[in-house]
Amino acid sequence: MKVSAVLFDADGVLTLPEEAFSVVYARSHGLENEPFEHFFRNEWRDFVTGKRDLKEAIANNPELWQWDGDADSLLNYWFKSEDIRNDTLITLVRELGEKGLACYLATEQEKYRAAYMKEVMFKGLFRDHFVTCEIGFKKSEPAFYEEIVRRLQAEQPNISPGEIVFFDDSQDKVDTAHSAGINAQLYTGIDHVKEVLSDWVD
Repeated sequence: MKVSAVLFDADGVLTLPEEAFSVVYARSHGLENEPFEHFFRNEWRDFVTGKRDLKEAIANNPELWQWDGDADSLLNYWFKSEDIRNDTLITLVRELGEKGLACYLATEQEKYRAAYMKEVMFKGLFRDHFVTCEIGFKKSEPAFYEEIVRRLQAEQPNISPGEIVFFDDSQDKVDTAHSAGINAQLYTGIDHVKEVLSDWVD
């Protein structure tokens, strides 16, 4: 199997947080979880597709967060609490990149955590980053992957979608990427990554 590019999801693949931040935050601050569930269920799409600014939403909704500091300090606390890296996989990604395999981040994020990932968590690790807040579609939408294919073909004119491997821990996202022709794989652990990319792994 020819592999010309590899995409890696962040949460659940490159990062391994045990619980959603909202659950941890509500519990640690003695708050009810339902208002946070409502926020993420009904409003989160606008942040991860770049239509709304999370800092503004935090500042305009102090009743939800009940945070003593400003939005910047809340986001700093948030991102650090979820900065639980899959170091073994990250090491492998770095080795693959050093061997010349084009590796990319493909993740569903709002713009501030996306920046944290690029500048702190995975700085210098990837050739480029495909983020929903910049592309304008969620990972559950085929248009996200179609845009990735378009961008990669602009960079590598001879690449076919089937030469793009994508690792994600959600079967729904894998199926959606498949609909765009991408060779999507359900991430089950580093051994599976090595098996799929065996031609690039020592």
